[in-house]
Amino acid sequence: MALCIALGLVPPFTLAQDRHYDELITMARAGNSAPALTFFPQQAAHRDLTASEIADWLQIAGWAGDDRQVVATWQRYQQVTLPVRGQQAAARALRNLKQWQPALSVWRSALAAEPANDDLHSGYIMTLADAGQRAEALRLAQQRRQQGDTAQHWLDLAYAQRAAGLRWDALQSSSQAETRYPGLLNVQQNYVSALALNRVSGEALRASGQSQPAAAELRRLQSDALAEQVRIAFSASRSEAERFSVADRALAGYERLLQAWQLQPEAAGDVRRARIDRLGALVARRQMQKAIDEYHQLSAGGAEVPAYARRWVASAYLYLHQPEQAVALYQSVRREGEIGMLTRREQDNLFYAHAEAEQAEEARQQSAEYAAITPYYLRIYGSPVPQPNDRWLSARQMQVQAAVLNDDLPLAQQRAEKLAQTAPANQSLQTDLAGVLLMRGWPRQAEALLKRAESLEPRNQALESQQAQTALALQEWHQADLLADDVLARQPESRSAQRLDRLRNVHRYYQLRINAEHGIDSDSPVSGANDFSLDALLYGPPIEENWRLFSGLAFADSEYREGKALNRSVRGGVEYRARDNWAELELNGQRYGSGTKTGLRLAGWHDLSDRWRVGGSAERLMRNAPLRALRDGVTVDGGSLFARWRQSERREWQATLSPSWFSDGNRRLKWSLAGKERLFTAARYSLDFTPSLSGSSNSKTDGAYYSPSRDLSLVPGVTLDHLLYRHYQTEWRQQVEVGAGRYWQQGQQAGAVTRVSYGQRVRWNDVLDSGVTLSWDKRPYDGVREKNLSVSFDMNYRF
Repeated sequence: MALCIALGLVPPFTLAQDRHYDELITMARAGNSAPALTFFPQQAAHRDLTASEIADWLQIAGWAGDDRQVVATWQRYQQVTLPVRGQQAAARALRNLKQWQPALSVWRSALAAEPANDDLHSGYIMTLADAGQRAEALRLAQQRRQQGDTAQHWLDLAYAQRAAGLRWDALQSSSQAETRYPGLLNVQQNYVSALALNRVSGEALRASGQSQPAAAELRRLQSDALAEQVRIAFSASRSEAERFSVADRALAGYERLLQAWQLQPEAAGDVRRARIDRLGALVARRQMQKAIDEYHQLSAGGAEVPAYARRWVASAYLYLHQPEQAVALYQSVRREGEIGMLTRREQDNLFYAHAEAEQAEEARQQSAEYAAITPYYLRIYGSPVPQPNDRWLSARQMQVQAAVLNDDLPLAQQRAEKLAQTAPANQSLQTDLAGVLLMRGWPRQAEALLKRAESLEPRNQALESQQAQTALALQEWHQADLLADDVLARQPESRSAQRLDRLRNVHRYYQLRINAEHGIDSDSPVSGANDFSLDALLYGPPIEENWRLFSGLAFADSEYREGKALNRSVRGGVEYRARDNWAELELNGQRYGSGTKTGLRLAGWHDLSDRWRVGGSAERLMRNAPLRALRDGVTVDGGSLFARWRQSERREWQATLSPSWFSDGNRRLKWSLAGKERLFTAARYSLDFTPSLSGSSNSKTDGAYYSPSRDLSLVPGVTLDHLLYRHYQTEWRQQVEVGAGRYWQQGQQAGAVTRVSYGQRVRWNDVLDSGVTLSWDKRPYDGVREKNLSVSFDMNYRF
């Protein structure tokens, strides 16, 4: 009865206003904020709003996402003591607008009014973290988590940890919240976000099924999950088959998503990102040309391909032997920051791209820059002990290769030895040094070093690959095959393994050798006029590893004053190649105008060490006997002995002694001493001093052929070798040789000797090595200077 009386005393229009106001609030809670946000400014223009109405206005504007209206309204009524809910709305809007200090001030005011309000504490902690006061935010969050185990406390702690850079700690806190309070939507959303932030993308996508993500967020999670598979496909710890399987799954996933997203205009950005990330899957699957084609399509379509994807494309170009394009892409990545932006592997790739593009100076500069910015130790945050820097070692190894690229092998050896000696337990450094020793022509030293390094990790693939190449140089064919088989079985996609397989396969090919020479203009009593010679020899594939059969033919003719001389011959035999030894036994048939005669030749050599080689030959009916003597019916038996000392690629000397017995009774003894001393070396040039000293004696001087009693020739010269072009296993060189000296003949006046030659040589794909040389020399014979202009050709072809 009293309630009825009280209601009867309330004016009807007041009740109607209250009902209208309640309806506005209800509509705003339902998402229709416009009527309320129109009502409040109208009322404020005609009367003073109550503190409760102002708080409602702030809250509804916040629900509508109009932070600027919230802040403007709060500033208008700053003198009014607002309820906590109004202060909370104002603080949240100030935080959204990144006005950290005013927001913190409002949070503190609200907390002073309601110190037990959990929502206020959460907002204050998150604003502290946003404002950069991360230590204080982390302290308060940890304190609150210790005071009570609630979902919100775990989420606040995760937020503070994430802001402090402790992403894995944040993931652990989010995981704790998800485990303890699995049914809460905000907990599940936070857990998915933490997984995605830590790039645990596959699990984030699986967990998103319970977090009800928006369509755009779901597309992002799907893209992240596939990008994670791309990263796994590049993992060095997996076999090629496993990596290919992961890459195939990623490519199939991209195909499904792209087909679905192509029909959604709002997914254009996600389509572009998926196509960019798919480049990595294509590269991981070794579909290099497809990756390059897709990159060009993206670029042509106006898409900006980020640095990480350009690195993939650069590696694809390098794989396809297009190093110039790889260099351009790696350089574009470098231009976006310092050289250190490239990973260690990418630094190596850029260096080898420079090397394979024959940019020796650029490679040297890169190695020097990389070494200059790479410290020996790294200071790790939180650790008082400095840690060795792996990049420092990589930079020094790159400098070794830079010296090799510039053909400065002594410097490369010096650097490699210093690294190997200071880290004897580092097998990679021992292998690198062995590679330099092998390039210098010291395979036995390399073998011994690799054998010692074998104790560290016997089946290391780089070690086995280097051992196999050393075995090939030492003619240890069986050992090379065993090592190559193991390397290929374990890592068939490795370029070094493929290169090794190529070299041993070429060793098994047929081999054709051709040498030809033609006199263009000559009046020499030795070579005659219009002389021509051809020698062709075909070797079969190896038999029982060390043996090869061969057969061949030769032809030589020339014109002398007394008439034409010629020699035709066919030959066959067997060759033996084993460690430290080489030998050939040949049977030949020769026809030079007086029937066919059978000759025999035995030749061989033995390596005493990396530096010393001795060898010789013995022949019955020498095939290279003077044609003039053969025309006169004089045959020659003979042989030779030689000793070669080779210090390195820069110094070499050989002494030869060649006795021969002519059928007319002449006994000839020839000897020679020839050497090479390197004067200058650069990446594409080398200049050698090539002196030669030779002489002969004949017991009979009245034969039809040239046979001085005694003679001596001293001809110092220089040889310039210039690399015109090189692309992997293809080289094109030119060579210029100039020599000038003196010739002495017993009974004749001494005369000058001049010699000039120019030649070009091509090596192609490990199977062809051929050259053409034009030579001119002038020297005295029996006191008269005679000239000789000739062209020669040689070819070594494997098939």
